[in-house]
Amino acid sequence: MAAKSLILVESANKAKTLKKLLGSSYLVLSTEGFLKAMPKSRLAIDEENNYAADYKIIRGQGSTMKMLKKATLDAGRIYIASNPNGEGEFFANQCCEIFGINEESRCRVVFDELTKNTVKTAIQNARPIDMNLADAYQAKQLVDKIASHKIGEYFSYKIWRGNKVGRFRAMLLKLVAQTQPAGTFEIDKNLTAKNLQIIAARDLNFSAARTRFIASQLYEGITFDKTCASLIKFPADQIKLTDEICPPENVKDFLNDNQFKLYQLIYSAINDGFSNKIELDGTCTNLSLMIALDKLKVDWAEYFAGGISSLLKRGYITVENSAYKVTELGEKVLAALDGFFDENFSAATYNNFNAQVEKIAEGKADKISVIQSYCKQFNKNFEKAMATLPPDAKIQEVPVIETDEICEKCGHKMLLRHGRYGNFLACSNYPECKNVKPYVEHTNFKCPKCGGQLNKRIFKGGKNMYACENCDFRTWDEPLEKPCKVCGSTMFVHRFKGRAPMIYCGNENCETRTEHPINKILDKSRKKIES
Repeated sequence: MAAKSLILVESANKAKTLKKLLGSSYLVLSTEGFLKAMPKSRLAIDEENNYAADYKIIRGQGSTMKMLKKATLDAGRIYIASNPNGEGEFFANQCCEIFGINEESRCRVVFDELTKNTVKTAIQNARPIDMNLADAYQAKQLVDKIASHKIGEYFSYKIWRGNKVGRFRAMLLKLVAQTQPAGTFEIDKNLTAKNLQIIAARDLNFSAARTRFIASQLYEGITFDKTCASLIKFPADQIKLTDEICPPENVKDFLNDNQFKLYQLIYSAINDGFSNKIELDGTCTNLSLMIALDKLKVDWAEYFAGGISSLLKRGYITVENSAYKVTELGEKVLAALDGFFDENFSAATYNNFNAQVEKIAEGKADKISVIQSYCKQFNKNFEKAMATLPPDAKIQEVPVIETDEICEKCGHKMLLRHGRYGNFLACSNYPECKNVKPYVEHTNFKCPKCGGQLNKRIFKGGKNMYACENCDFRTWDEPLEKPCKVCGSTMFVHRFKGRAPMIYCGNENCETRTEHPINKILDKSRKKIES
């Protein structure tokens, strides 16, 4: 019996859809995202050797890689069907390097919708890896890594260890600090990825993250009785319906509430058009920031959701009365950047670099030359900033903060300190009293397992764990304000690197969790927490 052909994809949901579309003719496996990445703790880029990057296996992906290596050895042919964009091309090329696939072979399958005919045609027209597209994505990745890592080095002396900011996020933070536009604004009439996020925020009050996540679901496949299929084409520059057009009312029973709302919005916008007028009151919201970026002609659709999430997570901005506001730490970050990196982190430089990246994708520019051009100017400004530090400057640690909590052993106040594994409380009467304990913040969220209160513990790098004070429920995922509409339990959001987040009910017994792709992900996460 001939060995089956193997198709590799980056997400479990896409794998599930392809399996149902192709049947038993193919083996379809998910890598659960990228398998390798540059370590966060060091630069991992050799600037003297053509910016060679040191990619390491992502923690937790070892067992997946081992399983995939065996599958690739047993396969007849191997195809890589990641998303039809630069990131997907780079992912495909990385798979070729890891599994020993010839990138010049017809291994790359590209489709913009997951329907039976489209997928089968794409497999028949498989092509080699487009190295221009892969190089274009990597050029952005390397420049972002160099900029954020060196800014982090500068901040460790200027502010304190652990702070950093990248090209897009620095620009976004500066916009939050500025006066927001007020009045009536118009966007173009095309239903692009960015315009979808804008009208979803206006008409549905959806965050950019929620819109991107649901759009990804509509593309990666919805289950209809015995099959799966896309409802929209890949959310690229122009949002379109699939060739097998389905009116919203015909598929309502197969969609959850948010999926139906967004699909109905997309369907209506494509068939009937949409109002392109946006009313702003001068408050700093997702909508006002999107319009501000739009006015600067910045390509923000892919990065806005992750940028806002990062600024909140790092404590550079906060939300007050549904509006964003720069925190004291955020002000320190802006002050440290001011005068040194204004040019590097400006909209003009950002747009110019992206234009050069487009030329790489078209084969009209060299990847190394484009990276060198940006880094030459950035490194010059980085050296100027570092030269302003005192000769005896030392790396600053997170300030110690006195809390209202009293040490139960000696009665002195407890101090909030930052250690190797995150924040903790230590007695101010040290060394006489050596009492230490984890620092937790009480929240208003309820445990989906027993109904007890969830407490938040902040770990190194701003990573948060939510744990029940009564039972053994623990999770790295962030709880959401709105409860599950089916069972009333707390909803959570699971975030991926480079992919849309996944929203799910925390109650394992809720009917919305039946065959949900989050189940497999949480099993892995649970093992990590236990270890």
